[in-house]
Amino acid sequence: MARYVGVLRSNSFGDDARTKTPNDNVKIGGVGMAMWLGDEDNKGDVLENATTFASGSLFPDVIRGLLPASGAITEGTLYPVAGTYSGTHQWQSPRQAIQYVCQTMSTPLVPVSWRVNNDGTLDAGPESSLFVTDPRCVVIARGAGEDMALTAIPGSMDLTGDVEDYTTRVVLLAEGEGDSTATGSADLSPGSNPYKDIHGNSLKLTRLVSESDTVTANAATRAQLALSQFIAPQRDLRLSIQDYDVHGEFALGDYVHAYDPDKGLVDTNNEIIFRGQRLNPIKLQITEISWGVTAEYTVAYRAADGTWYDLTDHIETSEAGTYVTVGDFSRQLMNSGAEPVGSRPNADTTIPGIPTLVEPFSGATYLDSRGFTRARVILAWNAPNNVDGSTILDGDHYEIRYAVDADMLYPATWAQLSQVRWMDLQTWAQPFAAPDGDWQIAYAPWGTSTLQLQDLSTGIGYDIQIRAVDKTGNAGTWSGTTTFVTTSDNIPPSTPAAPVVAGSRIAVQVTHELGKSSGGTFNLESDLHHLEVHVDYEPYFTPSLGTLKVKVSAIAGMIQAQIPVVTTVQVEETSARYVRVVAVDIAGNKSGPSDAATATALLIDDAHISDLTVSKVTAGTITASWVMGGEIKTADTGARARMSIDGYELYNAAGTRTFFADAATGDVSIVGQVKSGTSGKRLEINPTSSYLPEIRFYPNSGSEYGFINAVSSGSDVNLGMNGSQYDGGDGTQVTSRVYLTTIAARLEVVDSASQDAFGGYALAYPNSLDVGFKKNGVTGGRFFGDQNTARLYGGPGGVGGHIYLDGNQGFLAHDIGVSTETRLSLFGGYFNLTGKWRNYSAAAADDAIFTGSVVVGTSTSIALTYGPTMSSQMIPVATCVAGNFGTSTPTVWGISSAGTTGFTVAWNNSQGMRINFWVYRA
Repeated sequence: MARYVGVLRSNSFGDDARTKTPNDNVKIGGVGMAMWLGDEDNKGDVLENATTFASGSLFPDVIRGLLPASGAITEGTLYPVAGTYSGTHQWQSPRQAIQYVCQTMSTPLVPVSWRVNNDGTLDAGPESSLFVTDPRCVVIARGAGEDMALTAIPGSMDLTGDVEDYTTRVVLLAEGEGDSTATGSADLSPGSNPYKDIHGNSLKLTRLVSESDTVTANAATRAQLALSQFIAPQRDLRLSIQDYDVHGEFALGDYVHAYDPDKGLVDTNNEIIFRGQRLNPIKLQITEISWGVTAEYTVAYRAADGTWYDLTDHIETSEAGTYVTVGDFSRQLMNSGAEPVGSRPNADTTIPGIPTLVEPFSGATYLDSRGFTRARVILAWNAPNNVDGSTILDGDHYEIRYAVDADMLYPATWAQLSQVRWMDLQTWAQPFAAPDGDWQIAYAPWGTSTLQLQDLSTGIGYDIQIRAVDKTGNAGTWSGTTTFVTTSDNIPPSTPAAPVVAGSRIAVQVTHELGKSSGGTFNLESDLHHLEVHVDYEPYFTPSLGTLKVKVSAIAGMIQAQIPVVTTVQVEETSARYVRVVAVDIAGNKSGPSDAATATALLIDDAHISDLTVSKVTAGTITASWVMGGEIKTADTGARARMSIDGYELYNAAGTRTFFADAATGDVSIVGQVKSGTSGKRLEINPTSSYLPEIRFYPNSGSEYGFINAVSSGSDVNLGMNGSQYDGGDGTQVTSRVYLTTIAARLEVVDSASQDAFGGYALAYPNSLDVGFKKNGVTGGRFFGDQNTARLYGGPGGVGGHIYLDGNQGFLAHDIGVSTETRLSLFGGYFNLTGKWRNYSAAAADDAIFTGSVVVGTSTSIALTYGPTMSSQMIPVATCVAGNFGTSTPTVWGISSAGTTGFTVAWNNSQGMRINFWVYRA
C-alpha cells in the first residue's frame, strides 16, 4: 500500500555540525524491489542450471519458470501474450532472462513488459495490462486544470535528443560457431530513412549484434527488436512539476501527454480536446519519478527480525515538487549484443588450465537452523591460464567438487567415547566409522577466487578438486585431490534453566523441561546428548565429580516431542540441598551450570515413621473409614463409589450401578448420558431420555449439531445420519440426511418440519434404483433403473421428454402416453420414427433436415427460399406431380440451382405442378 518500498543497502553516519551530539546525521539508501530479480551487476539467484523451454511454450509458463528459485519474488498476475516462445537460459539472473523474454515476444503494436510490486510479486504481460496506455494526464506549460477525462498539470520541460545510435540494418549472430553460426537480420522499411550521406545517397548504417544464447528460431525476432531500438532519434524529456504531487494522476510506466509548442513538443498525428481546445501533444511513457518527502509522509524501516520502526520524526522533510522523466520505452531496454562481435564465430579451441588451491583453508563451526553444530570452510585458489599459456579471456565459472574422505583415521577423545556404548565402536584405531558419500558439486563465477562451503560435518576429512570452464563449455582438467579436516565441534550447549525439584527423606526428584536459562522451554540445541545432575549443600557450589549424582539422557527427539527429563536421585538427608544441571552435547562439550534449585525433605515426618497407624494419618487428608478388606469405597449403601480388585464402580442413590469398568476385561458399562464436554466442540451420546438412541456432534461453537440415531422397526433397526438445519433457499429449513431402512437406502434433502422430500433424492431398493427431484409435492426430473430397464424422465410430474431402454428395444420420445407423440424407436434390425419433420417455412438456420410441399400454377420453374439463410450448403431432393400425371406425355424436371438461401426446380412444360421436397445437410 506504500507509495514506494525499497531495499536498504547502504547507510552513513556523520556530524551535521549543528549540535554536540556525534553521528547525528544518518543517511540510508537503497534500490527498488526489482533488485530481488537481479541488481545492476546482474547479481541474484542466477540460473546456474540450464532452463529450457520447448517450442510452443506460453508466455505465463515461461515467466513462471524463470522466477527465482529462492522465492525472493513470487508470481503475481501473468497476462497472456500472443505467440509462443522457445529458448534456453543459463548463467543469467532472473531479471536478465525475464527481460529477454519480454523483449522477444514484444511487437511494435503490443509491447510486452514486467513490473515488481511492493509485496514482492511479479506482474508481466502486454503494457496495456500493466500500465495506463491511454493517457489521462497531460503535462502542459500553460493552462493547467481539470477537464472531464483529462487532468492537465503545470510543468517546465527540458527536451534532449540525439541520433547517435541510429541504425538502418541489423545483422544478429545467434547460436553456433564458425560456418554453423545462425543469423537473423532486419532492415529499415523503404522510404522510412530520412537521412543522406554527403553525396545524397540514402544513409546506410549496419549494426552487428552477437547473442550466442539466442536460438535459431528467435534470431529474426531479436534482430527486429534490436533494429526497433535505433530507428528513431532518442528523446529524453525531464519535466519539473513544482508544488504538485502527481500521486494518483499517473504511476511509473504509465503514458502521459506532453505539450509545449515553443519547444517542439507537438505531434500532429495525435489530437486531444482539452477544455474545448484542440491540442497535439506527444505521447510518452513515464520512466522515472522523483518527488520530495514532505511532512505529510510516513517513513518506516523493517529490521531483520520483522519489527517495523517509524522514522517519521527523524527525517528531514523537503519541499513539495516532482520531477518526471519520460521518453521512448526502447530507451530503457538493455541493448542487444553485449558480446563482442568478430572472434565469436570462430570455434573456441582453448582449454583452461588447472587452478591452484591456496592452503591452508580457513574454517569455523556454527549452529544451523535445527540446532545442530555444522562446519564451514572458505576455499581459495589462483586463476590459471589456458593450457597453451595464453590468458583466459572467456572464462565462465569454476567447478568445485568435494566428498567425505573415507581413508582417514578418525580418532576420538575420552569425552566423545564416554557418550557411546562399547558395542557401537568400530576398531581401537578407528572408534568412529568414516562417513561415505558421492562427490558434490559447487559453482563459483569467473572472476572470484574464494568460495564458502557450508553444512559440513565437524571434525571430518574432505577431499576437494577444482577445475575451470570457459564460456564455450571447454572444461579444464580436475586438479589433484586436496584433503582438509573441518573444525571439530567446539560449541558448548547453552546454559540450561534451573530444574524443578521435589525432596523427600530418601530422594530428590528432578524435572527439567530442556529450556535455556535465558527463557523458554524445549529450546536447547538439537545436538544435546544428556544432562548431568549435581547436588550439594551450598547454593553456589561448583559442579565436580564429587557432586555428580546421575547422568540422564536428553536428546533431540525429546526436545521435538517436548518430553521433559524426569529422574530421581537417591539422597538420604533431611536438610536443604541444592541441585544444578549441566548440559552435555554429542561431542562432549559441557555448558555452564544452571542456577541452583533447592529441596527440603517434607514428605516424611514423625521421627521418620517406622510404622504407620490410622492415628498417624493427618485429619483432612483421609476422612473415610479405613478399610482393610482389599477395597476402597465411599459408603456401603446408597450413592457411592467403590474400587476393588473387580474394577471401578459408581452407584446412584437408589443403589443402581451406573458405571462399571471391569478390571479383568476392560469392558465399561454406563447408564446415562456420555459427554466429551459441556460446551464448544464435543460429542454427546443419548443426550436426553426422550429421544431415540442418538449420537450428537457439535461444532466449535453454537447450538447447531449433526446426529446419528436409530429407529426401531419391529425386530429390525433403521439408522439415520443427519446434518444440521439450513435454509433451503426460500426460507424453508431443510436437512440433508442418509436414511438406511429395512426397505431401501435413502440419500435426500428433506423439509425439517414435515420430513417430506425437498430437493434431490436417491433411493436404492434391492431390485431397483430411483434418482430424481421432488419439492413441495411436485416431482421433477427422474431416473429409474431395474434389472431389465432404464428410464429417464424430464419435466414436472415426469411429463415431457422420456428415454426408455431394455434388452430388446430403446426409444427417445416426447409427450408420453399421447398417440401423436414424437418418437424414435430402435429395435433389433430396424428403427421407427413417428411424428413430423419441421416445415420448411419454419426451419432454423442449423436444421439438418426439413420438408415442404407447394403448388405452382402455369410455369416451367419455381425458385423456393428456405426463409432463414442456412448455416451451410443444403442438398434438396424434390418430386413434381403434374396435372396430367399418368398421361402419355412425361414431364422432364430437375434441380437447376441451389444455395444456402434456397434452390430452383425447373421442368419442360408450363402446366401446374405440385412440388414435394425434402432438404438435408450432408
